[in-house]
Amino acid sequence: MATPFDSPQLEILEMNEVFEDINGSFGFAGTLLVYRMNGQLYHGMLKARSYPSTMVNPADLTNIIQIPFSAYSPLYAMELTRAHDPLPKDTHVKRPQLNSYDQISQSPHPNAIAESMLAEAKVCELFLQHPHPNIAKYHGCQVAGDRITGLCFTKYSHTLMKEVNPGALMKRRSRSTRETIKDYSAGLAGVESGLRHLHSLGLVHNDINPSNIMLDGDGLVIIDFGSCRPIGESMEGSGGTYEWYDEKTQLSLPENDLNALEEIRIWLGDDSRDFQFGV
Repeated sequence: MATPFDSPQLEILEMNEVFEDINGSFGFAGTLLVYRMNGQLYHGMLKARSYPSTMVNPADLTNIIQIPFSAYSPLYAMELTRAHDPLPKDTHVKRPQLNSYDQISQSPHPNAIAESMLAEAKVCELFLQHPHPNIAKYHGCQVAGDRITGLCFTKYSHTLMKEVNPGALMKRRSRSTRETIKDYSAGLAGVESGLRHLHSLGLVHNDINPSNIMLDGDGLVIIDFGSCRPIGESMEGSGGTYEWYDEKTQLSLPENDLNALEEIRIWLGDDSRDFQFGV
């Protein structure tokens, strides 16, 4: 989708401000862009924080890297489910995030984004065979040519984070400034049931946090399986969300999910209880 920053030849897909240690102080370093131009995807940097015009001038972009299709779009395999075309209106298509491609392209695994998408598609295939009401309903891969371009799920209204903490405050500040909220205990019991179902399939989510739990009517649904790993597998190259997991965790274990769920219960519950994670 085009943004107000687009030029006639350049379509912005992702935009992210970057802050770095500059001459001993932490400050704004530039704006990362992922954009499409002439049918190709690119990663580049703008020095400007707020671009002065309504359109990005391609000449102002630096550190430009072309992103090859193979880096973010894995080959489709026949054993995977192909989503219907056209998609139903209530479908959410999860597409790869490419704002870190500049770093990934220099790593030993330049196709890590595509590999992660394929791994997530294989995890989601298990949900088609073993569904659970508190795990996002999967509808298959969106495919163009011979490659996967997105993973399709039922579209839910909004996240638990957005409902409880619309200002996206850090969890301690959010808890200390929020007004009384409704009782989510029944919904969280459903999330726990979904997690134990996932564990029974030999998998761990590894990134349970309020932004990965969606509201579905009066219930709660687990989403985002990009960090999902088999039980006992190394967590190298994967991790949870800051403030919501134990950063010393090295293995994919069921307690990763259950401890994170308990952190959410603390966040939503008694203010006298201490958080487990983060400073």
